[in-house]
Amino acid sequence: MIVRLKKSTFLLLALALYFFLGGAALATANDSRKTLSPQWTNTTSVNVNLSFDDGKGTCGARVLGKSGVTKITGKVVLARKNSDGTYTAVKTWSNLKTTGEKLLFDKTYYVTTGYSYRLTITATVYRNGTGETVSGSYEAYAK
Repeated sequence: MIVRLKKSTFLLLALALYFFLGGAALATANDSRKTLSPQWTNTTSVNVNLSFDDGKGTCGARVLGKSGVTKITGKVVLARKNSDGTYTAVKTWSNLKTTGEKLLFDKTYYVTTGYSYRLTITATVYRNGTGETVSGSYEAYAK
């Protein structure tokens, strides 16, 4: 009788653990589908876009500062992806700046087709006397 009770208790405990751990695994799987984004102090968002049409590259980037931002400075680099996976800069736009909460960048640049290119913006967002460096990038293939 005691052996039967121990087996029943063990079986119930095993089933409870199975369902408990199965639920935790399901919660983890659902959480992994959420998009994670950085939490900045001075910056609301960084967006980068890059598209090509017959070698004509449209390069765009936007950095939005939080309320109270006094200045945003930045640099944008267009780089070609090499066969070994490294990148070589083909065009750099430096000394970008604005006296406000929004830095907008919009340029056209012609490239050699048949390569992937990456556009990266690196910006420093100033608020309350403190600068915060942020960056974002986007990669596209030039057909």
